Amino acid sequence: MPTNGIFSKTISALERSLDLRSLNQRVLASNIANMDTPNYKAVELGVAEEMKRTKEPKRAIALVRTHAYHIPLKPRDHHGVKLKTAKAPDFSLRGDGNTVDIDRTMGKLAKNTLLYNAAAQLISDKFKGLKNAMKGGSQ
Repeated sequence: MPTNGIFSKTISALERSLDLRSLNQRVLASNIANMDTPNYKAVELGVAEEMKRTKEPKRAIALVRTHAYHIPLKPRDHHGVKLKTAKAPDFSLRGDGNTVDIDRTMGKLAKNTLLYNAAAQLISDKFKGLKNAMKGGSQ
């Protein structure tokens, strides 16, 4: 298996996944925070698409501001991440132009949290395996 130093490509992929999931958590939280803001257009991050697009470990990922008035996030190596306007709900009783669907967003938030925790557990297990190997096997 090809490695990057002592770390496998799996660890690099898990690290990118954790970074993207963390960024996605902030994007979803921002949508929830703006659920009562008139004319706010919900945004989303396609984590799977970004993982495919940024397969290269050395490729940086960045947040792109969609409006000049948005508060810039302080990303950690997030050059090039593309946020897109979320699909507007098929039916809405709201007349204020806001496209946040709180039920859909909360579902995405729960899914993102589960996937973040799974990636964190996997990377933790990888590091435990490396630690065990450095100690000389199962002692």
